[in-house]
This record gives sequence, structure tokens and C-alpha cells, in this order.
Amino acid sequence: MPSTATLSGSDQSENRSLGGILVHVLALFTSFVGPAIMYAISDHEFTRENARNAIKWHISIIVLAVAAFVTGFLGADEVTINGEPTELLAVPSPLDTVFTFIGIPLLLALVVAVFATFVFAVIATQKAASGSAWSYPGSINIIERFR
Repeated sequence: MPSTATLSGSDQSENRSLGGILVHVLALFTSFVGPAIMYAISDHEFTRENARNAIKWHISIIVLAVAAFVTGFLGADEVTINGEPTELLAVPSPLDTVFTFIGIPLLLALVVAVFATFVFAVIATQKAASGSAWSYPGSINIIERFR
């Protein structure tokens, strides 16, 4: 369940920042790069917390994409190039089946996660505008380890 750090009444408008609100929209166009830059240059805690949440989500998506494509590639035993079947890797038959059965759900999860990115960006932007930092659900909590 996503966590929401909320502030009370007038503290919300005093502690929020434009950077903290717009970092989620920026992340839609730059993945984790824009929020990482904002995280590095901002000294406003609200902006940094929102940037941290966006970074965590987009790094999670990248990890999922790498896992999906690697297992999908290992599961593909041959491809057709110019009408000729070409063997990609010499992965033993039982293993390529296992990689395929793992890769397909990962690819489907990646598609869902990419669509969820747009929904989550809207939710996070709205929450930031109201003064709370919304943590994207399902993201890897890597940034807090290096604080």
C-alpha cells in the first residue's frame, strides 16, 4: 500500500514547492534522469522527497524491463531474419522453455507498469500539489539505503 506523508493545514502550503510538484511530470519525459538532477540540486526537502519517489519508481521500471528482456531473449531459441530461421543461443531446450514462461509474464508486467507510470504520475502530481509526497506502489526502495 502506498504511503502518504501528509502535512496539516497551513503547513502544507508552506512546505510544498513547485519543483516537488513538477518532478513527477518531468519524470514522464526523462525517466529517472530529471528527478535525479532535481534531487541533486534541490535543498528543499519536499522536492527531494518527491524526486526520490519518482526515481525509485523509474529505476524499478528499468529493472523490470531488463529482467523481462533478458529472460525473453534467453527464451527465444530462434528468430526469422529475411525468411530464414536463425538460432539465437544454444540454451538447452528445457531452459529456454523456463525462460519463456518467466519472460512472458515479466513482459506483460512491464506493459502494465508502463501504463501505470502515467496514472501514477498524475496521482503523485496531484498529491504533491495538495502538500503530500506520494510513494509509488511497488517501487524498489533503493534511495533510502544511500541517504
